[in-house]
Amino acid sequence: MDVLVCGAGVAGAALAYWLRHHGFTATVVERAPRVRTGGYAAGLRGEALDVLDRMALLEQAEALDLRLGDAAMADEYAAMPMAICAGDLEILRDDLAGLLYQATRREVEYVFGDSIATLEQTADDVRVTFDRGRPRRFDLVAGADGLHSRTRSLAFGPHERFVRHLGLYTALFGLRGHLGAEDGSRVHRVPGKAAAVLSTRDGARARAALHFASGALIYDRDDAGEHKRIVAERFAGEGRLVRRLLEEMWEADDLFFEANAQVEMDRWFSGRVVLLGDAGYGAASASGRGASQALIGAYILAGELAAGGGHAQAFAAYEREMRGFVAEHQHMGREGADRFFLGTPPQEGLDRTTAARPHLVRLKNYAPGFAAERPAPGRTAR
Repeated sequence: MDVLVCGAGVAGAALAYWLRHHGFTATVVERAPRVRTGGYAAGLRGEALDVLDRMALLEQAEALDLRLGDAAMADEYAAMPMAICAGDLEILRDDLAGLLYQATRREVEYVFGDSIATLEQTADDVRVTFDRGRPRRFDLVAGADGLHSRTRSLAFGPHERFVRHLGLYTALFGLRGHLGAEDGSRVHRVPGKAAAVLSTRDGARARAALHFASGALIYDRDDAGEHKRIVAERFAGEGRLVRRLLEEMWEADDLFFEANAQVEMDRWFSGRVVLLGDAGYGAASASGRGASQALIGAYILAGELAAGGGHAQAFAAYEREMRGFVAEHQHMGREGADRFFLGTPPQEGLDRTTAARPHLVRLKNYAPGFAAERPAPGRTAR
């Protein structure tokens, strides 16, 4: 089958990998002109690491591990264990997306700087028009285009029907220095606001994260200047650490600004269109589980399609496998927004209990495809 994947992030690139692994043709369309940069560190654990291992990418991902230290509270100097939100492997989201892109770019058609304009489903295919490219037909369409998914809007209905705002916004950007956090991370928290300097244990690099409570805001998602003005207004008058972070923010060219929101849907597929990752079941960045969900969902979706029985059966099986897993992560996202970012500092015992909740998905061994017959890019055959 010929599958269009909308979005070249972690979910989209991982799905493209597994589709090719099982012998399908994958085309990835991405609105940005290149693989996106900026954003959160992706905390990976459990089955997500198993997926990377099955892709022969785990060693490369481990080489990019941030090795985050525990965060010291800037106002209290009390340790906040990184187990609250971190995984067994912490990797910058753009590093992970870049790794997946490099592993797929020779065998997957990537179309950057374009996006779908319309979808028309027939009994046999999906007819797609694009903002810039020529119309094309595909057997299936997978929306992996994030919280603001155009695929979801076209196939299921308007954004407002499915997106639940959690009352929290986050801005992230790289730092030129470490602002006193060379040996770990620092967090400053006041009611409704939190500022953090996230540093690697080896002091190689650092990023800032500014969180603030707010109802839903109206702004241009592509206007970084407007994003900076919003953040600066919200954090005006805070202490020295925050003032220095705002100075760094004005110079940053990699600002990521987004709401913590969840996508809640009764069904993740409609006819020949299916949703993956944040587009269908975003748990919010406060969950710390978005990248793991994306990797695992991509593996299961492609595997169920390869198992035979038709796309409708495959989509239903994919949703059954993922539902409980997603529900648990969405609970953690709501809890994270309420307690870890905007509430009082959590108790150590509760932190570790929450972080250790069991996973609710187990990976099947799907039939191998042609990619198993030759080494993945960057690896040698054994």
